Amino acid sequence: MVTENVPFKPHFGAFVLETLTLGMYGESRNAIREYIQNGFDSLRQAVADGLVGEADARIEITLNSEQQRLSIRDNGGGLRTENAVSVLASVGASNKDYRRNAGFRGIGRLAGIVFCDRLTFTTKAPGQTRRTVVTFDAKKLREKMAPHGTYEADAAQTLESCVDAKYEEDADVNGHFFEVELLGFFNPPAEAGNYDALKSFVSQVSPLPYRPDFPHKQAILDRASSENFDLEWVRVFVRNGEANFEELYKPYGVDVGVKSGRVPVSIDFVASPRGKWWGWIGRKRVSGAIKDVQSKGIRVRVRNIQIDGTDIIRDIFAVSHRGGKPRSSYARFVDWYVGEIHVRPNAAIPNARRDGFEEDPAWEAIRDEIDELVGTPYGKMAYKTSTADQLSLDSLNKRLAEFRRTADPLIAQHRADWDIVSQAVAEGNELQRRLGLAVKAADEDELTALRTITETASALKKGLEGLVVEAPPHSGCDEEIAIALTNFTQALYKALKQRLSPAEWQHARDVVREVSGEDPL
Repeated sequence: MVTENVPFKPHFGAFVLETLTLGMYGESRNAIREYIQNGFDSLRQAVADGLVGEADARIEITLNSEQQRLSIRDNGGGLRTENAVSVLASVGASNKDYRRNAGFRGIGRLAGIVFCDRLTFTTKAPGQTRRTVVTFDAKKLREKMAPHGTYEADAAQTLESCVDAKYEEDADVNGHFFEVELLGFFNPPAEAGNYDALKSFVSQVSPLPYRPDFPHKQAILDRASSENFDLEWVRVFVRNGEANFEELYKPYGVDVGVKSGRVPVSIDFVASPRGKWWGWIGRKRVSGAIKDVQSKGIRVRVRNIQIDGTDIIRDIFAVSHRGGKPRSSYARFVDWYVGEIHVRPNAAIPNARRDGFEEDPAWEAIRDEIDELVGTPYGKMAYKTSTADQLSLDSLNKRLAEFRRTADPLIAQHRADWDIVSQAVAEGNELQRRLGLAVKAADEDELTALRTITETASALKKGLEGLVVEAPPHSGCDEEIAIALTNFTQALYKALKQRLSPAEWQHARDVVREVSGEDPL
């Protein structure tokens, strides 16, 4: 058989750009995080090179919602005129190392075209008399990447047609900086139009220092040192329009908000047996979710930059990855804690969207460790606390009072409206379920009080059940009535089976089956 190699030249169409930009980020606000991340890399290098002291390295963010303008500027080393344009106009290429840099794929610099009409990069390196200005016509680029655009267009040619690059004279020879400007908003995130929302987001995702009044600050820094972990940070300042800059810190304070007010937290430290990660967990003595949106939940960070929100740990709480066993009821307990898990940069690689990690064996091993040391024990701890709170005498008395407010008027008025009565019966069933659990776990000195609550609830239930029998045939939807009666019958079967001897159960089952016409499930 004669074969012949066929020469060809790969073609990357304009829609590749759409995938790497508009299609890359689930939330457009993450473009802001990308620029903070790039500024952080530049500043860390500038500190290492002696261009700026650590305390003087800073990122400045200015929002002018009226002018539809957002700028992010750092005083790092900037880019030299020799390669600034080629670096900024490249997509998917970078000189950075993922083990040392927060950003390394060369994609994030174009993230801003998602929600602005013009994206401009201005930069200058020390010792040079010119600065480089590269502007992307984001509006035009979006149009070319739209489905009605030209399918045959080459990605590089499309990008080139939407970019303008120039040099400008700069008299400050020793100056050095890098600035991103997003101008003219297009479907912007809330953070581009609301200053408080911007501050909240930046304080959560950025590699910031802890607040001076955070009581656990020094203990956490000491632990990081003992783990031989460089807890990197950078100073970030924000301002609204022409107002003064204000410095941001991580959103952890002296206490946390819960349903009962504000309470302090104590912290535990957790660490990978293999040295791949470490973290701190803040927990409180009272039950309930934390209300502070900025700080609640356990956040995963690489180089002190947040990866996604709280969903990574929420997923670990919800499903035991080691055994694959679902425990979805645990997911909500992530919000009962505050805390951070710091993953070493060389231990796992964040995915391109930075909403998780590359699903490889390295991350799977780390996830299993976090499940074993955080997800399972802290999920169980919160579950036990929550259950104990629901079964406490105080909680049960409150539920009884709520039940009475519903049931007493119905019984007194002999009101047999099916929809209202069936809802009250369901409320009574739930109260009795909790009372049954409480009795099993109660101390001797609590049993008398629980019996009193149980007797009152049973009497109310009996009165309501009498109203159900007398309810007019058409007082509610026949299908709903049938479902409710079935549920009631099955609940009765269950209660009888749990409380009667085998012989008694057999007799009671036959009686209920004869009256209701339903078999136990």
